[in-house]
Amino acid sequence: MAFSTFPAMRRAATDLSILEQLFKGDREQIHQWLELYLEQAQDQFTALSKFQEAGDAEGLALTIHDLRPQTHYLGAHHMLELLVALGELVKREGTAPWRARVDEIRALSMEIETELRAFLNRS
Repeated sequence: MAFSTFPAMRRAATDLSILEQLFKGDREQIHQWLELYLEQAQDQFTALSKFQEAGDAEGLALTIHDLRPQTHYLGAHHMLELLVALGELVKREGTAPWRARVDEIRALSMEIETELRAFLNRS
């Protein structure tokens, strides 16, 4: 049985059913993975902004690459789409024109963090 991190009133930014399958429903392992994600993710999202501002396409591309599996496991489909699109743009055109996309990703990361913390507090 899949569970979401957000009440049914609003479409959630995450769907933890992938983690539930990966950990065979073991809520303790899911909680541990989520806590580890929450400890590390904001540093990675901050790095996106820093690399974009510095014009470091390689650093930006590597950070995007590192974030993609995590967002997949969280069932954060919209975030994954944004990361894939930004990764392709960076490969083709570098970092300069994509500040708005990085800002959108950072904002969504905060929404995801809020959902995950609420889930952990409820469980």
